[in-house]
Order: sequence, then structure tokens, then C-alpha cells
Amino acid sequence: MALMTTSKGTIQGYNGLATVDKKHQIIIDAQAFGEGQEHHSLQPILTSIQSRFNRLNISENIYQTGTIVTADTGFANEMNIKYLHENQINGYIPDNQFRSRDPKFSEQKTKYGKRHQENKTNKRKQTIPASEFDFDPIELTCVCPAGENLSFRKILERETGVTTAYFEGRLLQCRNCPLKKNACTTQPQQTTEKAMADKFHLALKTTKSQIIPTG
Repeated sequence: MALMTTSKGTIQGYNGLATVDKKHQIIIDAQAFGEGQEHHSLQPILTSIQSRFNRLNISENIYQTGTIVTADTGFANEMNIKYLHENQINGYIPDNQFRSRDPKFSEQKTKYGKRHQENKTNKRKQTIPASEFDFDPIELTCVCPAGENLSFRKILERETGVTTAYFEGRLLQCRNCPLKKNACTTQPQQTTEKAMADKFHLALKTTKSQIIPTG
């Protein structure tokens, strides 16, 4: 186990790597490494495969029988390229800049990057602005844009120092409301009547000049 940096932050985990025989469609090696980077694992993997083929009397040197080794860019570094050359292993590992040199990928960022960015922008949720809610910080009442009175639940001071008043609408009020998708980031769920009152929440941050609805 090791600390690994991922797209979701730093986690404690491992890197599982499998080697596949393309011709026979079987896994011939699988190992777990306690490091996020892959390049250090190429040599122990190839050594493990060689030992296994020797032990099973399949081949004394599997890499000298026409075997081609391929790996992705995560294994590309000078040490591994030198290892393949010195051991006469016919291996192919693209470096992480190969796409920039290949004309086939010359328009990749323009063609796909822009589309992905547009999709991300279009999927961004637009919530109803705070000005549409009739909030009275003295009486602690709040009326939603649909004209429904929200029930006051509690006041808490967050770690940021902002005092927040929490309101909620009953599921029976909000279920068929055309504004519910944009009223709050948390949507009501189908539930039993007993739990209906606790499934749609709206928090209002009270500041000196504005009220901001949050999920």
C-alpha cells in the first residue's frame, strides 16, 4: 500500500498491473505495486514472466523466440528503454509526446477538447438566484419562487463564519413543482410518507448584503 495521487485526490492504495498474451488471449502475469507510477514495474514484470515460462518448461528465453513486448506511455523512461536494448527484448513503448509528433493527432485537441469543454459547460446546473426567495431573517420565514412557505429547521454557523439558516419544503409541496430542478442542488427522492418532510432542503446563507441559496 502507498499514497497515490489520483484525479480524486491522494488516496492510500496500490497499482494493479496485468500482462496479457495477445495471441492466446490469457493473462500471464498479474502483480500489485505500492506506487502510483508504472515505469519502475516493467523490469520486475518481465523478469517474473521469464521465470514462469522457464518453470513451466515453455521456453528458456521467451523474449528470444519472436515475442514482441508492448507497453503504454506509463512505462516509458530511459532506464526501461536501456533495459530492453541490453537484454535484446523486442519492445515498443511510446513516450508521452508521441501524439504531438504524429500528424494523425494534430487536430485532436481542437476537435475533441472543445466539444468536451462545451458539454461540460452545458451540463453546469443553473440554480434560481437568491433574489427570487422571500427571506425574512428577523421572523425566520422564507417563501420559495413558487409561493410555498418553507419550514424553518435550524441555524448553524459554518467554519467559514457565515451564519446559515436552513429551510425545507415538504416533498408533497415540491414533487410536482416545475421549479424544483433549479431550486436547489439536492433533489427530492421518492420515499415513504413518514420521511417525506426530510428530503428537500434549502440553506440560506445570511450575509450583510445578500442571501445565497446553497444545496
